[in-house]
Amino acid sequence: LGNDSDQREPCILDYWLSYIDEDPRQAIAVAQAAEAAGFRGLALADHVCVPTKFASLHPSGGPTPFDHRSDFPDPLITAASVLAATTALEVMTYVYVLPMREPFSVASQVATLDLLSGGRFRFGVGAGWLTEEIALLGHPIRGRGRRMDEMLEIIRRFWTEDEVEFHGEFFDFDAAGIAPKPTSAVPIWVGGKSPAALDRAVRQDGWLGMNYDLPEVYDLLGSLQERLRATGKAGHDGFEIFVIPNAAPTEDLYADLASRGVTATMGSAWAYNDRDFSALEAKQNAIAEFGQRFIAG
Repeated sequence: LGNDSDQREPCILDYWLSYIDEDPRQAIAVAQAAEAAGFRGLALADHVCVPTKFASLHPSGGPTPFDHRSDFPDPLITAASVLAATTALEVMTYVYVLPMREPFSVASQVATLDLLSGGRFRFGVGAGWLTEEIALLGHPIRGRGRRMDEMLEIIRRFWTEDEVEFHGEFFDFDAAGIAPKPTSAVPIWVGGKSPAALDRAVRQDGWLGMNYDLPEVYDLLGSLQERLRATGKAGHDGFEIFVIPNAAPTEDLYADLASRGVTATMGSAWAYNDRDFSALEAKQNAIAEFGQRFIAG
């Protein structure tokens, strides 16, 4: 039988591999396998200290799929290790909970990552849903969206200006500076599905959706496109639109998403929390198989 791979169309979306609540010691080997298979990058989750009890609801609408015993290694440290061990693979935070930090160390850390990786880091951020964790780290819950907007302005200015002075609702400081600067503007992609989150994404460089049923995906994409048209960004090549549909991965599904303006999705080489893939070799095989089916041209 002939090999039909020669007739296969090249991938129409960029695929990212999720590495969430998996063995941190396998991260580098998994990233190298993803790079070899043609994945655009690795997506890393962010939690610092998960309370044993909390009332906050997971944004997927379902039960929270993890607890305080789940592995969430620091995403910026993991990103540095992965980027040092690969040559083309990108890494993004999916998503970094910005309001449970302050902007000064974040601006410095991300600029350093960008500089040392040759511009392969993508900064995915969100306002956060686990409010008990944000409070545990000593930051206010109320107004965290506005606080995040101030942080994004401060961070961007630190990346481009020698001296930054800021007097806002949440941050107030005289002239200061951060060096080194990133090699270029680090793409900032915003997660969330609320109207405020979509507005915030349009003001930045992209939108990161989570796991949504297809009708909700279509509604959110429509709302996002309306906002992009209103700001003159519709059709702009540099704006990232990322979403994960709750549907079986097929070529037709990915073609449909691309036709609706989606630029990237999560390549689910294995299902989240599927411990049949706990061994490194099982992950590597799954990554290679996904790449051969959906990514190879």
